[in-house]
Amino acid sequence: MKVRDILKNKGPEVFTIGDDKKLREAVEILTRNNIGVLIVLTNEGKIDGIISERDILRACSSNPDSFLDNKVKEYMTSKLLIAEPDDEIDYVQKIMTENRIRHLPVLNNKILVGLISIGDVVKAQLSDKMYENKYLMDYISGNVR
Repeated sequence: MKVRDILKNKGPEVFTIGDDKKLREAVEILTRNNIGVLIVLTNEGKIDGIISERDILRACSSNPDSFLDNKVKEYMTSKLLIAEPDDEIDYVQKIMTENRIRHLPVLNNKILVGLISIGDVVKAQLSDKMYENKYLMDYISGNVR
């Protein structure tokens, strides 16, 4: 199974925020949409980074009284790991696990085409294993010809 298979089921919707926006706006978008990350864009519309709930929590910890007024670019993660549509799910899971990240932007020819989470990866793997298990059980019981 590949990343593109996840995106087929999930869809391409990705929430973004400008790098000059305040953390207050990021928190509002995250909570309103019940999501965990935002892709951060420059004024020119280029990907500049990603900001997660964890990044915002770090900002709160270092500046509890006024962190919401700080700019997104001060706390975003700028060194992005990405996935491509043709990447295998097992490879993506390994990258996410080894780097302790829960979300990966998906780029195709340097264009953002989606975002996947570790939950999406686990769900896809579980579905794949359930299908394989059902096939094998049918084969063992003689229901497959």
